[in-house]
Amino acid sequence: MIDSCQLRRDLNSLPVLATIRYWWWWASHDLAYLMRIGQTGAIDAQLVKSIAKDYGIARGIRKEENDPDGEISPRRATRIAEAVNRRGRGFRACEGLTDRFTLCLEIVTELNGSHDESDRLTHNDFVSGVTKLSWFIAPQGWTMFDRLAAEALGIKSGTARKKAAKFYERLTKVEFIGLAKEMNAALDHNGLAAEHFHAERIVDQYLWLSASNPVARSLVIDKVGAFLDAIGSEQSRRLLKMGEMIEGGFEGRLQNLISERPKTSRKK
Repeated sequence: MIDSCQLRRDLNSLPVLATIRYWWWWASHDLAYLMRIGQTGAIDAQLVKSIAKDYGIARGIRKEENDPDGEISPRRATRIAEAVNRRGRGFRACEGLTDRFTLCLEIVTELNGSHDESDRLTHNDFVSGVTKLSWFIAPQGWTMFDRLAAEALGIKSGTARKKAAKFYERLTKVEFIGLAKEMNAALDHNGLAAEHFHAERIVDQYLWLSASNPVARSLVIDKVGAFLDAIGSEQSRRLLKMGEMIEGGFEGRLQNLISERPKTSRKK
């Protein structure tokens, strides 16, 4: 048994909490999707629908007017998948975050760029959704744009396009890609790596948790603690070891992501 008080102290560390929370999410959701895409080389309509539901972006995709259940139609999901897949090679070839974001914006424009409103696939600019879907095609060196993650970097105002542009510019400045590579290498060196597990998303979780309010973060701690208790001592210790390794090796650099964020003016 893992001491409950010690576990609570461990999970109060953001690097530890971010690591284990992402492992939980990865094992429950992302792993199956990444394995399927690894076999087929592409995202498909069903994955678009499932990922959209898991990541809370389904509301950004237009539904068929005659569908009383408000489901994303196979036709729309297929067209979204095709738009993402067409840039797959480009995503993998991009060496920088801003170049890849430019490709994402091409998809955003395509999905919502029709003059015929009935032919538009998304409501407004589907920026966050496209960055999320594209991650599954090429996860290395990429992270998803999310409102809370952006807020952790001090980015709170502007359109989705403008906030996302600032988000990737900021992550480029603090060398996100280099940090992710080193974290992945450290996991591998310490025998903690797993196929299809990407430390890029630990950074994502760290940012998300940094911007979460205390009540929401406390609930996450409770859920992660219950998860560790349910999976047994051996696996729990392995995940805690992973979290402690990330904390010991990268806590300072993770803190720098938010401590050096640009100051925002407050209107009186």
